[in-house]
Amino acid sequence: MQTRRQPPRKNIWETGVWFLLPAVFVGLAILCGMVLLFALLLLKADAPAWMETLLALAALLTAGYGMGRFAGYRRHRKGLRTGLQCGVMLYLLLVLAGVLWLHEAGTLWKGLALMLSSATGGVAGVNLPRKHPPR
Repeated sequence: MQTRRQPPRKNIWETGVWFLLPAVFVGLAILCGMVLLFALLLLKADAPAWMETLLALAALLTAGYGMGRFAGYRRHRKGLRTGLQCGVMLYLLLVLAGVLWLHEAGTLWKGLALMLSSATGGVAGVNLPRKHPPR
């Protein structure tokens, strides 16, 4: 008599869009850290307005790349799609926060830049070498 083996349980990275939650928290943590660092830097120096915009864009791109790389590394597949989904999710959260506090949605160019950087991070995360423990 043959018994049927139970299929392996799928983890959070393989089911639906639940992998976005930890990745978005990583992206928000990177974004908050970079904004705090740049705020401290701008507190010490008198910078023009274009410098503030440039530093905010750098923080946004770094957060998108880090978030996409984290999700791509943990998911091990579909890096471009994973990164794009992460970028869209973070952009929607930032647009929602901007509408609630500033009563403006922001620009589409920053959203496209965020999605491009997170997609790049997703592809880079999937292609990272994995460290396996010795047997």
